[in-house]
Amino acid sequence: HCENMNNKKLFRGVGGIYRYHKFEKSCPISWRLLWKPICASTEIELSHWIAEKPVKKDQPKAIFASSQKFGQGQLGRYWHAPKGGVWVSAAINREGFNTNNSELYGLAVALAMSERFGRIGLDVKIKWPNDLLVDDKKLAGILPRLFSRGRELRLFRVGVGLNVFNNVPKEGISLRQILGDKKININFWSSEVLMAIESSLDFLDDPKFLCRQIEQRLWSKKYIDKETSFQWDIKGIDATGRLILFKEGKERLL
Repeated sequence: HCENMNNKKLFRGVGGIYRYHKFEKSCPISWRLLWKPICASTEIELSHWIAEKPVKKDQPKAIFASSQKFGQGQLGRYWHAPKGGVWVSAAINREGFNTNNSELYGLAVALAMSERFGRIGLDVKIKWPNDLLVDDKKLAGILPRLFSRGRELRLFRVGVGLNVFNNVPKEGISLRQILGDKKININFWSSEVLMAIESSLDFLDDPKFLCRQIEQRLWSKKYIDKETSFQWDIKGIDATGRLILFKEGKERLL
């Protein structure tokens, strides 16, 4: 399912991801995976897949693409997604589960991913609300979405883009730039992203712990308002995941 090119693995299917994942697996979740050599957007592909075959409980779905033409980032921004990165959109059925603290889901995924990186000694900062930085450069982006039917939450969906050995823009950084040619197997990192998505659900059960951990990993102690250019002190994260800002005796929630 993969071929070697300068000691770097390129996707040729999902078999390699499954093989890595089964060694780490410790919960009853059974992923259904698809891989596309190229697509417009994994978010769009996932929506089509779910429309045809709804997501079952304990059988989340994820679509990986070798590259995307129109990757989606926060606020509809374009996400650079060439070959060599992990580009994935996933959906987990949450019907009948405790849906308290669901507004913290994006931060939970960010924390879970930072912990996976921590296992290899990589210090990753979280740029609120859900970017991962190394040396102030973007290593990964997270796009969380919640889908409901009436008042009942149905799906947690999340898109993740992770720079592995792809070319990156000047504001980005890749694992190859950080680690060299070691530990940059694309199937391994695809599995790591799935593991983070799974473990993120556990963080929602303890929102105080989640927010404390996010605060310890924040990328900065200052926040600059792009519209006004005012600089605010970052005081922390509130119980709903909002950034608490402080300036001249005034507090603001972002």
